[in-house]
Amino acid sequence: MSLLATFALIGTAALLAGWSCGLLGCLLVGMRLPFLAVCTAHAALAGAVLGPWLGLPPTAGALAGALLAALALGVILRHRDIDANGALGVVFSLTMALAFLGIGLSRGAKADALGLLWGSLLFVNPRQVVVLAAITALLTAFVVALARPLKLLLFSRALAATLLPEAVLFTAVLVLGAGVTAVCLDMVGGLMVYSLICNPAVAAFRLCRSVRASLLTGALLGAGSALGGLGAAYAWDLPVGAAIVVVSSLVALAGCLGRRDATGLTAPSTDPHDERPSP
Repeated sequence: MSLLATFALIGTAALLAGWSCGLLGCLLVGMRLPFLAVCTAHAALAGAVLGPWLGLPPTAGALAGALLAALALGVILRHRDIDANGALGVVFSLTMALAFLGIGLSRGAKADALGLLWGSLLFVNPRQVVVLAAITALLTAFVVALARPLKLLLFSRALAATLLPEAVLFTAVLVLGAGVTAVCLDMVGGLMVYSLICNPAVAAFRLCRSVRASLLTGALLGAGSALGGLGAAYAWDLPVGAAIVVVSSLVALAGCLGRRDATGLTAPSTDPHDERPSP
């Protein structure tokens, strides 16, 4: 593969990862569950580390771990009298313990397992990009096709439950989020996945006045953060993962400072006649 083709492949992976994570982040932040991204990322990490013990490759193990965590959370959070952050904290602590238990029990060098924290974007291969493109297209199609139900879900899960199958829709968001996290884990790393999920969404909700605009802006800011971090790493010889985290954090900071008249880090109003963000 030529040098130009290699750079194109890496850039495409960064673009797709940023877009999918930014779009997913708008759903999670809009539901006031940004910590869900951390929880799912650690579940994917635990699955990737423990997968070889079960005869699974790391990517398949990561997907299995993330899906199991997502389905478990979907069942737990169906009961709205259970505190969501408390449930996330329990699952997060368990998956983190399993991840480090697997790292401790693994034989030989621990570099491959620890490398899942920051990923290996520079060593991405065409097959990984194809899988990432597929999950990105699936998430985008899901958001476009179910824009109105998702808008209601972001506004109020309780209200959504009276008008549509909220539990099914909520679980679908969790499962798609698990898929995005698991696919991105090996390429961009668990820490970078969380920054690309949370930071662009925070900026998007701060800058935009409608849910549709926030979703598009979050995806674009996520893609821009990934490409910007990749460019900064190339220009100044920096670690790619850390550079993308810094750029996405600067994007979130700029978004928070960019609109003084907005109400804060909440999902915008779903009322089509209300152009102001909801309090």
